[in-house]
Amino acid sequence: MNTPAGSDDALGTLKQLLLGEEQQQIEAISERLADPSLRSEDVAEVLPDAVRLRDARDDELTDALEPPVTQCIERSIRRDPDNFANALYPVMGPAIRQSITSTLRGLVENINRTLEHSLSIQGLKWRIEALRTGVPFAEIVLRHTLAYRVEQVFLIQPGSGLLMQHVQDELAGQADADAISGMLTAITQFVRDAFQADEKDGLDTVEMGEHTVLLVHGPQAYLAAVVRGIVPSELREHCQEVLENLHARYRSQLEQFDGRTETLAPAAPLLGRCLRSQHKSVEKKRGLSPAFILILLGLAMLAAWWGYRLWQAHRAQQDWQAREHRLVALLDAQPGLTLTDVIYGRQRLRLRGLRDPQAAPVEPLLKQAGIEPGRVDMQWRPYLDLDPRLVEQRARKTLAPPEGVSLSLRQGILRLSGHAPADWLRRARLQAPLIPGVQGLDEQGLQSLDDYLLEQARTRLAPPQGVEMRVEQQRLAVRGSAPLAWIEGLDQAAAAIPGLQGVDRQGLVPTESLEFEQLRIRIENTNIYFTERSELDQNQQQQLARLGQTLKQLYHLGQRLHTPFHVLLIGHTDGVGLPELNSQIGLTRALLVRDTLVSQGLPAELFRWQAEIGQTPIQDVSARRTEFRIILDQGQ
Repeated sequence: MNTPAGSDDALGTLKQLLLGEEQQQIEAISERLADPSLRSEDVAEVLPDAVRLRDARDDELTDALEPPVTQCIERSIRRDPDNFANALYPVMGPAIRQSITSTLRGLVENINRTLEHSLSIQGLKWRIEALRTGVPFAEIVLRHTLAYRVEQVFLIQPGSGLLMQHVQDELAGQADADAISGMLTAITQFVRDAFQADEKDGLDTVEMGEHTVLLVHGPQAYLAAVVRGIVPSELREHCQEVLENLHARYRSQLEQFDGRTETLAPAAPLLGRCLRSQHKSVEKKRGLSPAFILILLGLAMLAAWWGYRLWQAHRAQQDWQAREHRLVALLDAQPGLTLTDVIYGRQRLRLRGLRDPQAAPVEPLLKQAGIEPGRVDMQWRPYLDLDPRLVEQRARKTLAPPEGVSLSLRQGILRLSGHAPADWLRRARLQAPLIPGVQGLDEQGLQSLDDYLLEQARTRLAPPQGVEMRVEQQRLAVRGSAPLAWIEGLDQAAAAIPGLQGVDRQGLVPTESLEFEQLRIRIENTNIYFTERSELDQNQQQQLARLGQTLKQLYHLGQRLHTPFHVLLIGHTDGVGLPELNSQIGLTRALLVRDTLVSQGLPAELFRWQAEIGQTPIQDVSARRTEFRIILDQGQ
C-alpha cells in the first residue's frame, strides 16, 4: 500500500510536535554518554563531595587510595630523587634541626649531670661503685638520679596474647616484644585461674627487680608499661587515658585485629605518650668549670661553622641546579635548537643537540640563565628545523624581498603581500619551492609594482577628468588635457611617490591652450573699421575697447603658458589715390589702434604694424579697416 507523500509529511510533523523535545533530550544524553570528555567533566563536578562523604562514612576510601598513592610516591622518588628531596627540603630542614637540637640538648644534659657528680664527693662514691660492679659510670649516675622512666609500652590483645603494637625508649635495651606480651598474658591467665577470679579481673602490677610492669586493662586490649624506678600514682591515670583514646580512635582496628601489627601503626604516636621519665632533684655542689664551658663553646662554634659551610654548599648547589634547569628550559623554547642529551654535573653542564643555521645564538641565553660559557660544554650538529618561524626567516634570507613586500608562512604556504617588481616576482616563483618547509606560493595579496605605483599616483595626484595615466617600468605616462596649475605641480607631486622613476607628460595638453587658441581666433576674426577721414565712430571705439580686454586675457594666458607672441596690426586702404598716400594712411590707422590699446594697459612692444593697399580702387568701408594677426615667437 502506497502512502501519499503528503501523509508522510503530516505524520513526520506530528511526530516532531509530540516527540521532538524528548527525542532531542535523548540525543543529547546519548551524545554526553558517548563523549568521554563530557563524562569526565560530570565526574569532576561531584568528585570532591563524593570523596568527603565516603571518607566520613568509613576508612575504605583511605585503604583503597593508600596502595596507588604509595606506588606514585615510590616511583617519583626512583625517577627523580632530587626533585622529591627539594620538595621535602622546607619540611626536612626544620625537622632535622629540631631533632638534632633535642638530641644535643639531652646529650648535654647527660654530660652535664655526669660531670656535676664527677666533681663531687657523691660522684667519687658512684665512680668507686662503677669500678666495683663493672657497670659504666654513666649508668650508675642514671640509676641514682633517675626517679622513674617508662622504657617500653606494649599494647596486647586479651585472651590471645598477640602483640598489637610496641614502643620503647631510645635508651632502653632491646627485648623480644612478642615473648614478653605472651608471658604477661600467660601470667595473667595463670593468676586468674589459680584464684578463680572473674574474667574482668586481672593483674595491675608485676615487679621484677628494679623494673615494674604497670598493667591497664580495656575491653579490646590492655596496656603494659615497663617502668624503671618508683612508679608515680599519676602514671596509671595517664596510661588509662591513653588506652581510652586508643579505643575511641581505633575501635574497629582493635576489634578486627588479626595479628598484623601494621594495621595499628597509626596508633604508635599515641602509645608513645606513655614513654615518660623523671629525674631526682640532686643538690648541686658546684657549677661547671670554666675550662669545660670554654670547651663546650668551642665545640658549639665548630659545629655552627661546619653547619654554615654545609648550608652554603647546599645553597650553592641548589642555585646551580636552578640555573641549569633555567638554561635547559630556555634552549627547549628556542626555535631551531633541539636538545638530545643533557648531563647534569656539579658546577658543570654538558649539552648535546641539533641546531638550525637560522637559530638565534646561544650566548645570550647563557647570560640570561646566569651561567658562564666556560661552565657549559655544548656540541651542536647542523639540521634544518621546519618550525614556521625559522622557515619564514629562511625564506626572507633566500628571496630578499624588496621594500613593500611582506612574507608570512601559514600551514606551509608562503603568502606574499604588498607590491613588488616583475623581475623579483619571477625570481621568487622559481626559488620559493626550493626552500625547505615551503610547500607552495600564494601571490593573491601581491600587486605588481607598476600597478601599485599607478594606484598611488591616482590617489596622490588626483588627476582631473580627461587625464589618462599609466605606469610602465616604474615611469608615469600622462595623456589628455588638464589645468596648467595641476600640470605645473605634477613633477613635484610625482617625486614624492616612493618608487616612481619619472614622469612622461608629452601627451599632456593644458586646458588653457584651448582657451588661448579660442581667444586667438576671436581676435583675428575681429576688424576695426574707419571713416573716410580715418576716424573711429562710437561703435568702433567700443569694439576696440572690448578687443583690448580680450588681448589682455591672451597676453596673461600666453605668459602662463610660456608662449610668447606679438600682435601684427595691418592697416588696410581702399586703393583710391596715390600708393604712397594710401600706405601712409594704412600705417596711420594701424598706429591709431596700437595707441588706443596701449592706453588700455597693453605693452607697446607687443605690437607690430604694417600697411596693406587694396588692389582694386573702390570706395568701400570694408577696405578702410585694421585687422589683427597673432604671431607666435618661435625663436624665444
